[in-house]
Parts: sequence; structure tokens; C-alpha cells
Amino acid sequence: MLLGNLAENTNGYFSLKTAAESGITRWQVQELLRNGKIQKVSYGLYALKNVIPDELFITQLLCPKAVFSHESALFFNGYSDQVPFRYTVSVPHGYVSKSLSEQYDVRHVSKESAEEGIAIIKSDLGNDLRVYCIERTLCELLHKPSDLDKERFIPAIQKYLRSKNKDILTLMHFAKIFRVEKRLLPYLEAVQ
Repeated sequence: MLLGNLAENTNGYFSLKTAAESGITRWQVQELLRNGKIQKVSYGLYALKNVIPDELFITQLLCPKAVFSHESALFFNGYSDQVPFRYTVSVPHGYVSKSLSEQYDVRHVSKESAEEGIAIIKSDLGNDLRVYCIERTLCELLHKPSDLDKERFIPAIQKYLRSKNKDILTLMHFAKIFRVEKRLLPYLEAVQ
């Protein structure tokens, strides 16, 4: 079958480019679409017919530099039970995607730190999502106090500092990167 190798390597999703690399022509993709063997999930992106479209995963397939961050990362890391009204993603400075900014709150981060602190977390549909780790997320939220939602942040930092999985060295590493050591200190002292 045409799709056998392609489906194994891509969680059931594929672009025209990956199809071509697997020996499937554009014409064959259109024929598979007409016959109901595949579905179109976005511009230039297809999935096998049995795949339930995962919008968050599709976003990362289309914009591989996007990383879920801020309140969205709090939620995905299990430090907030409030599903974000609108998800937030971070991309390196200079990265522009009109479709991304239509669907998400987009934050720009330095190119040097964009790939630092990424954790892989499963979506509700079992796909890998790139999400900033909780240590980076907490420091990033402290970085711009005018955007800080204290009703989400304070319970999250308290839960983190009481957690057996806390990593204070990593937290301080990100505090230094985002220059929030002084803002973080009162939270650290309150737990001790």
C-alpha cells in the first residue's frame, strides 16, 4: 500500500513533501483524498482517514519553531487546572507566521534561548507537543510583571516549590537568564 511507510514515520500525518520523499506523487495524494483514504487537515498537510485531527500537534507540524509557553505551559505541565482561553506559543525573534498569530498569542524569545528548556508532553490525543519546562515557564512569567496573572502564578509556584520533583538549580538557571532572581527570592523564602 502507498501509505504504509509514510504512516509509520509520521503519526499518520504527512505533507506533500514527505509524501514525495516516500515516493508518493502529488497526483496520487489527490487520488487518495478523492477515494477517502486520507483527509486534508490544513493547507499542505494531510492525515490518514482514521486520524482524529489534533489542532495543537498540527500547529507544531506547520510551525516547528513554535513552543507552548506561559500560561499554556503551566496548564500542560500540570501546574494550572484552567484550560487557556487562547493558547500561547513562543517563537524565535524574526520568525513570522500570520496563521500562527491568528490562532494563538505569539511571544518572541531570543534565538539563543528559544530551544532551551523544552519538554515533550503528550496531547490529549497522544501526540508529542513541545512545551517549555515548568522552571522556564515560572521565570518567564515573572519576567514581565505587567502580564503576570497572580491568580495562576502564585498557586503554580507554591505547588512547584512543594513538589518532590522541583529542581532549584534549573529554576535558578532560568531566573538568571530572564533576570528575575530578585523577584523569585520572596517566593523561595516563603516556602522555607
